[in-house]
Amino acid sequence: MTLKQAILAPLYTIILIGALLTSCTKDEDSFPVGEDWINLDTQVFYIDTLTVNTSTFKFDSIAVSSTSRLLVGAYTDPVFGLTTSKTYAQITNSTYTLSSSAVYDSVALILNYDTYFYNDTIPVQKINVYELLNDVEPDEDADSYYNTTEISANSAPIATKSFYAKPIKDDSLHVTLNNTFGKTLFENIRDNKINNTDEFLKTYRGLLIEPDANNTAILGFLKSSFIRVYYTIDEELSTETSLTLDMPFSETNSFHNISSDVQGTVFETLTEQETSISSTETGNNSFMQSGTGIATRIDIPNVESLYDIAGTGIIIDASLSISLKQNSNTDNLYTEDSMNVYIIDKNSDIVSALTDTQGNTVLASITNEDAEFNVTTYTIPIKYFLNLKLNDLNGEKYYLAIYPKDFNQSVNRYIFNNEATSNNLKTKIELIYAIYDK
Repeated sequence: MTLKQAILAPLYTIILIGALLTSCTKDEDSFPVGEDWINLDTQVFYIDTLTVNTSTFKFDSIAVSSTSRLLVGAYTDPVFGLTTSKTYAQITNSTYTLSSSAVYDSVALILNYDTYFYNDTIPVQKINVYELLNDVEPDEDADSYYNTTEISANSAPIATKSFYAKPIKDDSLHVTLNNTFGKTLFENIRDNKINNTDEFLKTYRGLLIEPDANNTAILGFLKSSFIRVYYTIDEELSTETSLTLDMPFSETNSFHNISSDVQGTVFETLTEQETSISSTETGNNSFMQSGTGIATRIDIPNVESLYDIAGTGIIIDASLSISLKQNSNTDNLYTEDSMNVYIIDKNSDIVSALTDTQGNTVLASITNEDAEFNVTTYTIPIKYFLNLKLNDLNGEKYYLAIYPKDFNQSVNRYIFNNEATSNNLKTKIELIYAIYDK
């Protein structure tokens, strides 16, 4: 059925009229109600043939300064390529007075798990730790750290750790650091060569925690992670007291850098944010991955076709459904039960979060989940967005972008069906439109 045929096929049903009356009762200022409404020659239309086009684009960068989680790891995906996350951490210190009889013992990096992980944690994982050569601070022309921010580090690691990741079972990961690094750090403080924070940060700018490219998982750690120095003090009675000196990560100046090697994938051409790839060119699929900036764009180009119906009309309700490609998500490559939705312009810059007609932010939420057939469908309320396209001077230049929640501190990936997929899985719009005054 064509759009025009659908528009010219009104459905006079008690259910729809009942829904219509309920809607009108909630918003009396925007639609006629009461006895006059009942007596009008009203026509109600159910339309599911509005054109919708999906595509994939990639944000140039993502701000990561405000994250509560730090990501470290790597994994290779046959669709998305190699995804890697490394962490830069500035170390803070508030202790600059130690007993002259204090004796260095050892030093470790304590990375506190926050329970987040993505992909397969069963194989052995590996990380390297390096000292930074430059201060941890945003670029001169930026006021935030981004997933693309880089800071130079020493080429020789001060630690290498191979381990089995247990982000749910264990509280933390203990990484033994180089004793030369630890002893020098400790003695500089004990011997009063470093006496305040400025002197400390000039000598110890921070750490780079980098995964091996052959890892199979990305792990989440808390910003409450720290360096711990173990030392002893000789007592008068020939006994030793074991003590520790903790140097926590800076909450403000610790962040992760997330990158992806997309060579050989469908994302190779996404070199600029303004560029997008139609889902018709990528196997009738669009894509999304948090952390790397890959997102799905939704274009609804012919909303004004509603005006082909003679008379004064109003959108009573409208929603867009989009489904995950079957068997594209697994226990390791899991997806969330809701996603953020934004209004973007033609350059894929975010205009605002999507809201309903009352100004409340809305999400793409699961409305159909069938584990037996691995079907997951998300629904987005789009009545406000369609009205915006119809009434705003720039409406025709607005699109929707779907992006995961925690988009700056996770790496979850999604593959969606497009509008050309089979009927029960395809991306489509369903709306109820009423003509109340011919």
